[in-house]
Parts: sequence; structure tokens; C-alpha cells
Amino acid sequence: MVADSHAGRRRARRRFGSTGASGAHDRSAATTGAPLGRADDARAGGLGRNRWLRRGLFAAAALGVSAAVVVPLAAQAGGVDAVASIRDVLVGAAVPGAVRDADPASSADGSTPAAAFAAPDTGAEGVEISIAPTTSTSFTPGAAGSTVAVSVELENLSGSFLDAGTLELVRAGSAIDDGDELDAWLASAAATTGFGSGAVSLATSPTRALATGGVTQVVFDVPAQAFDALAGSPVIGLGAQFSVGDLTVSTQTSALANTASPGSGAAPIALVAPLTVPAETSGLIGADELAEWTAPAGLLTRQLDALAGRDIAIGIDPRIIVSIRSLGTAAPPEALEWLQRLADVPNETFPLAYADADLAVQSQIGLPAPLAPVSFADVLDPDDFATDPATGDTGMIGADPLEATDEAEDGGEAGGDDGSAAQDPADSPTPVPTEPVSPVPDTEQLLDWPYTRADIAWPGDRTVAPGDISFFNAAGLTTTILDAANVEPLIGADASALVDGGTAIVSDDDLTAAVRTAASATSDIEWRDATGEVLARAALDGATGSGSPLLATFGRDADAVPERVGDLVAELTDSPFVAPTGLAQAIGAPPTARTLVDSVEGDARLALVRSMVAAETEVDAFATVLADVDDLVAPTRREMLALLDVGWLAAPTEWAGSAAEWTAAQRELVDSVSVVPSSTVLVVASSTGIPVTVQNTSEYPVIVEVDVAPSNGRLVVDEPVQVTVEPASRNTVSVPVAAGVGNGEVLLTVSLRSLSGVPVGSTAVIQADVQADWEGLGAAILGGILIVVFGIGIWRNIRRRRRQRAADAAAAAEPTTETDAPIEPDTDQGPESGRRLDG
Repeated sequence: MVADSHAGRRRARRRFGSTGASGAHDRSAATTGAPLGRADDARAGGLGRNRWLRRGLFAAAALGVSAAVVVPLAAQAGGVDAVASIRDVLVGAAVPGAVRDADPASSADGSTPAAAFAAPDTGAEGVEISIAPTTSTSFTPGAAGSTVAVSVELENLSGSFLDAGTLELVRAGSAIDDGDELDAWLASAAATTGFGSGAVSLATSPTRALATGGVTQVVFDVPAQAFDALAGSPVIGLGAQFSVGDLTVSTQTSALANTASPGSGAAPIALVAPLTVPAETSGLIGADELAEWTAPAGLLTRQLDALAGRDIAIGIDPRIIVSIRSLGTAAPPEALEWLQRLADVPNETFPLAYADADLAVQSQIGLPAPLAPVSFADVLDPDDFATDPATGDTGMIGADPLEATDEAEDGGEAGGDDGSAAQDPADSPTPVPTEPVSPVPDTEQLLDWPYTRADIAWPGDRTVAPGDISFFNAAGLTTTILDAANVEPLIGADASALVDGGTAIVSDDDLTAAVRTAASATSDIEWRDATGEVLARAALDGATGSGSPLLATFGRDADAVPERVGDLVAELTDSPFVAPTGLAQAIGAPPTARTLVDSVEGDARLALVRSMVAAETEVDAFATVLADVDDLVAPTRREMLALLDVGWLAAPTEWAGSAAEWTAAQRELVDSVSVVPSSTVLVVASSTGIPVTVQNTSEYPVIVEVDVAPSNGRLVVDEPVQVTVEPASRNTVSVPVAAGVGNGEVLLTVSLRSLSGVPVGSTAVIQADVQADWEGLGAAILGGILIVVFGIGIWRNIRRRRRQRAADAAAAAEPTTETDAPIEPDTDQGPESGRRLDG
């Protein structure tokens, strides 16, 4: 039975630098850089530093090394006849679609590996060795007189030029019958002493010098009789040792299932893989990225090609489904076709947390339940969700039929099955008007998907602490997928377990490591080497006949090649050493009690996540200044979930930078609405208005109330004033105030709050100088002036009249003149002048 108990049994490349001996160079001290923080380019394929890119940098130097021709035999094959032939071919750097003739899968479309499947990062430096049969993933001895072709690949990842040396091929000196013996063989190579007496030398070959990034393959044709002593061994151990002069530079071992072993059976193995996208800060995938990733050679298409219809359970990131559905009819046609393919897969499926958010960290910071999206209404356009009037189809691929449709169909069947007459219209109830149903889907409808089960929690590797499983259970996630390092080793333990009071399925440590190595292989030999170990472990477990399923998982935290994943799953399905098993069988097997290893996440990460949650809480409160709070609350929650993506765990530095930047942006948003400072205001009236300017630097229109609180009773403030401020603008409002008792200085504390009473922004203080008595004094002075003006005018008028009357009186008092006497007729004039007018 394959046990997961050995501390040193994780598959890892063993590389050793030289000690400065002539002919060999010291290994570069530089370590592999941390993966990138986010995938801004969809073709970047994830967070891990892409090994292809690294090797691509070395390609120019590698191409300068000339190819060798066939070289002579250098050693005897451990007492048997000489090796038939040895071929040494320089194949260059492992970049897609360019240099490796034996690696068609890795160059299918020229794109970089996807982050959805992962292999552990071994921090590869030095000389990497891979060993495998030239055309197979298992060992077949062959007939007498025939040869067994074994390929060995050397890759110079040391960062330095590698001198020519010698490559030796060995086999295990005895049969490998159980897991402990297999672990001992895989760990047997030593840096300075090589394999020692426990290995049998098969052949040696000189190797040419390798530039940095150079790759060479040596094919050994070993006589079949060299393996006669291991004819009954379920597993054949192979090894290779590379030396420069007397210095051992690098050693490696491999293990292969023996197809000729009579006692081998099929081991039940359950596989689980994530269907995700590279970790990023966006809570929804854009239409352009969807079009690219669901194209024929796109990231998501290649992942689905690798998984669909195969014996492997799929954990699906709901963000992918919602991102396509939320676009409605505006979604790229490729994305809609991809989504239909996903809906049609026969695999076991279950949902990951939205954006594959880290469940364990949410428990460890004390949240009451796992975070989930609030709404998607802020990104939905009603014009993109027209319902087909003939079929009622809303275009929601994978959604359950409307209940109304089901009821109508049930009613039709009930009325027509027995051939009875139709119901009398007079007996029909009067139809009741109903509200029209909006074609725009709600949050529940967007997230709904026909998963085969929805009770699985899959936290990140080595992240679960005591109490976390109870947290998962309370959320309805009653079965937890645990990494083997998260539980105490237990010899003979299978997948099904009881851990920390809950049900779990625990991955097999060594099996999972080999599966992930195969998934991220960049050459055929490396892939066959890792796949061979998977089959070897399966052969040993199958020989025990336990029948209890083992579990292997693909990771989410480094690069891998989806085509390699598909090839691996297909190989395991077709192998006589593996009986593919579903999650249901693994979960339903008799459980074994296991002890949880406290793997609480780091203090720095927990502190930053707490800060993010606190910032989101502040944004939620601030959002009440919007007409629709979901316009801000919904995208904020989605972005935070994206930043909690398990994929970020492989890039802690980049994640910390992105998370801190996001948190600062939320704090800046909360402070985006404020009162503009003002100079001193002079209040000289009993009732007036205080001008207050409100500034809004956000991209949302806001509605706030302006409240003014005086420091003393010299001013009395009326009710708060409501004001609307458009995005990136200011608005000035007048707050009514009235003079109180006395004059003097008053400090006015101006604050903002939403219509629901939530304080917004910081307060501002405006100084007011109250001189309300000036209003009465000014009126008195004005009244006095008016009285004086009118008084002077009246006085002048009276005086003028008096002068006039005095003048009239003086004129009347003068003596009578002679003109006042009667006038006698003039008798001296002619008769005309003396004529009397009688008439």
C-alpha cells in the first residue's frame, strides 16, 4: 500500500553544486525568483515564474553548443554484454514550439502554461536529470536478446557553463516490493558518494559541455538480461549519475511499474483538478480575456480539453461562469460555446469559493461565514438579457428551467393523460394579474450551476488550522480536501479520514507530488519520469489489494501544461495499475482518524487580510451616500475575493503589494467626499446662511446631508441641508443659521453624513464672527438719517411758505395810490370818445 508517512518522500529533484574541482563549476547561488503577482497578460498563464521563460533566456547560449555524433561505448553493463548503442543529442532550451523535437505537447499553441494546474516549485538550480523508458511510462523487460531503451535527460539550470562529463545509468540492486523500499531507493542518491553498493551499473556515456540552459538527451540501449534479477519485482528502480572528472555533480533516481510482475493489481485513485484562471485583482473576467481564454488554443479551452470526459473531478471557480453569464448576449461566442461544453461534461464537479478565495484565512481571522459575492447588478445591462418569446429561453447556459415552465408542463400532462375533455371555461378561475418577470438574472441565478455536489471545501495546501473544518461545516461544506502535509503522517492511511471533528479526504503526499511534477513537465522524458512514479506507486498499492481509494490533487499555485494533464489522466485511465475512482467512492470509504497539523497562515498575511476586511466594512458604510449601494459594495467584495485567491499563496510578496495597494485605495475612496476648508465668516444679521462647499473626488455621484454644529449659543443652526455632488466636482450649499445671544466668535463644526445617518469623511471647522447688534444699530442710524432728511425738507418747505405769506402780507399793507380815485369822463375828446355804451 502506498503510504504517505515518510517525511523525506516528497518527490524533489536532487541537485548538488561542485566543490570547486577542476572541470566543474560552482552552482549559481541565485535562487529562483518569486512568481509574478498577477496575470495582466492572459497568456502569461499564472503566477509562477515560468520555467519555459527561464529556459528561453538560456536558449541563445545553448544553441551555440554543437550537436554530437554517435560516441563509443564507455563501460560494460554490470557484467553483461556491452550496450548496443549510445546516442547523445543536444536538444536546446525548453521553450514551446521551438526546440524540443520530443515534446510536441508543450508546443501545441505557443502559449505559456496555465496556472490552473500546478507542480511544487523546487527552486531548481544545478543540473536536472530525468530518467524514463524512451517510449513508455512503465517498464517492460523484453525478450531474451532484445534491448530496453532508456532515455536520460540533462538540463543545465546552474546559471554557469557546464564542462563535459560522464553520465552513468544504474538500476536498483534488489526488488522494490513496498512503499518503504521505493522511498529508500528514490532517496538513495548522494551528492559525493553516488549510489554506493546498492545500485548496479548498466552503462556509461560521455556528455558534451552544456551552456547555461542547455539540454542534452542520452539514449541507452540496455540488454534485457541486465534486468533478469528483478523479473518478479513490482517496481524497477533506475538511476543516473552525472560526474565531471572525479566530482559527482548531480544524481537522480526514478521508479517504474514492471508490466511483467505477476502480483500487481489496480490501485483505486481519485483525481481532483481545479478549473481556474490566473490570480488577479479583478472580481470578474473581462470580455476580451474571455474571448482569448476560450478561443481554440486559449487557457480555459486547453484546461477543459484536458479534463472533460475523463476520470477526474473538477473544482470550478464560479467567477468564470458568472463572468460569461453577466455579459448576456454580449458575451463572446467562444465563451458561450465553452460554457455549454462545461455544462455538458460528465465529470464530477463542485464549486470552489468565488474567485477560489482562501477559505482557511477567512476562518482564521474570525469571520462568521465564508465571504460570497453581494450582487452583480452593477454590471448587468437589461438590453443584453432579452427573453426569446417563443421558448422563454433567457440564454442562461446551465441554469435550471423556470419553475413556471415546469408547472405548465405538469399541468398539460395531468389534463391529457386520460383523454378526458377539456375543463369548462366557466369553471376556470379568474386569472390574477402578475408582476412581469425581469429578464435580468439575479445573483442567485448567475451563480446557479448543475454541480454534481456542493459540499466540498478545498482550501490551499498547508493552510488549515484547528477550528477551520468546523467553519467549513457550518457553511454546508461538510467534506474537506486536505493536503497530506496538513495531517500527521500515518502509515497505510488512505484518502477517507476523520480530522478535527469533520469528514475529510486527504491527498497522498508522494502520489500528489508525482502527479504535479508530471503536469508541469516541459519535456517528454520528464513527463514519462514523473508519470512512471505515479504508476509505480499505484502498482505497489494495488499489490496489497486494500481496495481503499487514494487521492491525488493538482495544485493552483504554479505553472503547468494542460496538455500534460490530459496526457497523464489518459495514461492513468488506460493503465492496468490504476482503477480510476470518483470522489464519491473516496469520501464513502471507511474513514481513518487522522491528527490535524496546525498550519495557521502567517501573522503578516492574517493582519493584512484583517485590514482588507476592515477597509471593506468602511466602504460598505460609505456606500450609503450612493443612490444604489450595490454600485460600490458589489465590486468591492468581488475584488477582495479575487485578492484572496489561493493562487496568490505562491507569490506572497506580490500578493502583499497588491493587497496593500487595494486597501489604500479603499481608504482613499472613503475619504473622497469631504468639506472644503473655508475662511472666517462674518455674521451680522439675525438670520443668514453659512456657505459650505462639499467636494467629491470619487467616480460616483453622492447624496449627503451637511450638518453644522456651533460651539456656543451665539448662533442657532436649523436642520441639516441635503446636497448632491456629481463625480469629481464640488457643490456649495447654504446652511441656514440664526443669531442667538450676544456677539463674538463661534466655531462651526461641519460634518457630512449619508441619508441613513452614516458619518462620511472627516469634520471641518469654520470660524464665524457674530455681530448681530450691528443690524439694529444700522437700522437706527438709517432711520435717523431718514428723519433728518425728511425734517430738513419739511422745515425748508415751511420756511418757504412763511416767506411767501410774509411777502403777500407786506404787499397788502402799502397806502392807496391816485389811480384808486374815480375817473371822470374826458369832455375835451370828440363825440366818439364821449359816446355812452348802454348795452
